[in-house]
Amino acid sequence: MALLCISPQTNGEEWRDLFCAEIPDLDFRIAPEIGNPEDIEAALVWGRSLDSLKDFPNLKMIASLGAGVDHVMAERHLIPKGVPLTRLIDPAMTAQMTEWCVMATLNHLRRWDDYRALHRQRRWDELAVPIPWDTTIGVLGMGELGGDASRVLAAMGYQVRGWSRSPRERDDITCFHGHETLQEFLAPCDVVICLLPLTPETEDLLNAETFGWMKRGAHVVNAARGRQIVDADLIAAIDSGHLSGATLDVQRAEPMPDDHPFWYHPRIMTFAHVAALTVPRTCVPQIAANYRRMKAGQPLENVVDLDRGY
Repeated sequence: MALLCISPQTNGEEWRDLFCAEIPDLDFRIAPEIGNPEDIEAALVWGRSLDSLKDFPNLKMIASLGAGVDHVMAERHLIPKGVPLTRLIDPAMTAQMTEWCVMATLNHLRRWDDYRALHRQRRWDELAVPIPWDTTIGVLGMGELGGDASRVLAAMGYQVRGWSRSPRERDDITCFHGHETLQEFLAPCDVVICLLPLTPETEDLLNAETFGWMKRGAHVVNAARGRQIVDADLIAAIDSGHLSGATLDVQRAEPMPDDHPFWYHPRIMTFAHVAALTVPRTCVPQIAANYRRMKAGQPLENVVDLDRGY
């Protein structure tokens, strides 16, 4: 029986070498070299590459090569009934995401762009900056990624609050849950970081109304999914002076078209969806462990709830 990589964006040879080091007798195949479809027990997927899953009658596991699974959920009707979908929860990806969110937050709070402008003018000036315990940072999404980012920011002395769909309890963070608390959550935040999974409930969540609930001068950081922000509403909130700006690792269309206004806005900084990259050598062991569980008939870890979408 075999494990098949059907991710066109993935370096299949690199993943094969790492998997075979973990499981020496593994039959690892790379699409389109599938061989006998009846041999396929597990599939690695990324992007919209699910069309062929129906051809594998003995499929028992689908592993998404990312922390987010919205790209797979867009084609959930192609997931064979009863076959579990797993996602990555990888310490290296979590560390990268936390690092990026801290970077985006500090660049804003310590006025990096203003100091760069002064540098270009050869001006030796001192600018006022807030102290951490007078600064409130709100983290939307308190899962693996949001939980770690909020932990590090709280340890740095910031007043951190977290918001999620379901209740969470943290000693170091003020936690909110449910849409009815969102306005209260956002109101005092100097920085709002979005690390929510993309679901029908979170799509377009950051819009004219919710931007209006934020305090004047707040800065928006999005490292989740581009479709959670209404682009025109973000620009309007910044241009009106209500928001100070935004740092965006994700956009609705990736890459953005050349004429997208985010490219040209002086108070919006964009990145190429690089906050947390999949690192094969740190991700393979957990997928390999799940493969062994599958072979042993044991429950898999990091299984996606298809009804919730994460």
